[in-house]
Order: sequence, then C-alpha cells, then structure tokens
Amino acid sequence: MQNRYVGDIGDFGKYGLLRALTKAETSRQPLRLGVAWYLYPDESHNADGKYTSYLHPTQANRASFRACDPQLYDALKHLLDTGLRHVSAVRESQIFAGDTAFHERALSFPRSMSRTNRQATRDQWLESALETTVNADLVFVDPDNGISFTADPLRKTGPKFVYADDLYQFTQRGQSLVIYHHLGRHGTAEQQIERVSEHLRLNLGLPTVPQAVRYRRGTARAYFLIMQPAHLPILEENLSSFLSTPWQQHFQLVS
Repeated sequence: MQNRYVGDIGDFGKYGLLRALTKAETSRQPLRLGVAWYLYPDESHNADGKYTSYLHPTQANRASFRACDPQLYDALKHLLDTGLRHVSAVRESQIFAGDTAFHERALSFPRSMSRTNRQATRDQWLESALETTVNADLVFVDPDNGISFTADPLRKTGPKFVYADDLYQFTQRGQSLVIYHHLGRHGTAEQQIERVSEHLRLNLGLPTVPQAVRYRRGTARAYFLIMQPAHLPILEENLSSFLSTPWQQHFQLVS
C-alpha cells in the first residue's frame, strides 16, 4: 500500500469488499475489522494511483460504480476532491465502523541500513501490527505487491510483500484474514490464484485452500480469504450476498 493509491479504483473495490464482509446481519454481530497497511513510501516510476476516472460525474459511472456502494463512492470522491490521499484520511472518513483498528506505521529500509537493523525494524513493525489488531475478528493485510513465498523479506523491496510467517501469527490467534495480492504475468489469473492458494494452504497448515476473489478493474489483483470456523457462517453469507449485488460486474469468485 502507498498513500498515492488512496481513492483510486483499486481502493474502491478493496473497501467495498471489506465493508460487505463485516456488515451486520440481523441474527449476528458484525465482525470487528483490523486493517494492517503494509505502508510503503510513495513511488513515482509508474501511473499507479492515477486510475480515478471512475469518480467522474457521469451517468455510466453512477450506474457502474456508485450503485455498488453510494456511501463509499461519495466518501472516496470527497477525499480526492479535497486532496486527502493518505491512509489517515481513510481512517477519519468513517468509511469503516468506529471500532475498526488501523495500523498505519510505514515500513521501508534505507539502502544504508544493515541487515541486522532491517530485521529489528521489521520485527518491531510486525509486533506493532499484531498489537494494534489484536481485538479484530477479521484482519485485512494490505501489502504493496502481495504475497511472496520466495522473496527475501530484508531486501530493499522486501517491505512490499507479506510473508507466510507474518500471516501465521494472525491465524494462530484465531483471526480470519483478507489478503491483497497483485497478479503478475506468469500464467493466467486463475492459474496464479490456484498456485498462491495452494501455497497458503501448505505454509499455514490450512485444512482447505482459501477462497479467492478477483477484482477486474484497474491492475490485475486478487483477494484471498482465510476464514476461521467461528467466522465462517457470516463471511460466507456476506460474500455470497456481495457477489449478488452490482459488485458482481467487478468481482469474480475464483475458488
């Protein structure tokens, strides 16, 4: 995650999914959300974060996007119109319930930082993320690039990924997860999602592969849902409901 992405079309889908998964049903309490932004310093080598034309006041945008979640759409439009492109503005916008826990501490490694200090910095950052989200039922893990099973966490770009060891610490304390993952070019989207799902199952000791949804707007991306037994009924019900609303034109259930 980078601050320059706030309010873009990726954010719209991301927050729409989270709002739907944590909504209250008449027979159940809503799930408390924790947001673990793997906040990385803004870069400028590409156009990421500039996909905001979905907020232009056209009839097509109102029908295709605003109809999905008018409150979210209007809140993100306000952030863009006022130039508040920062994760703290998302926290203050009331897009999410008041009891949502946000971990906003940035993570990056200066080139001159020793490997030992990088490890200490990363350990402290993760400890802070775990402490901030300790009371959440569902934690959204939002790395800049997604999940890696091979990258070195301590290299310069290591903070752009989340790793199995990180995720394990959340799941072992009974929390369900939604994990962002940027899709690459090594195979079709479905093939990539299948590989990552199987890696998650093996590395986290899950009984089954996680469910995954693909977001089909902007850059190719997927969200992996690891559902704890205690949260399974409400998450499955909310996901099914979500995919039967106007959001179905933007999201696809893959597994």
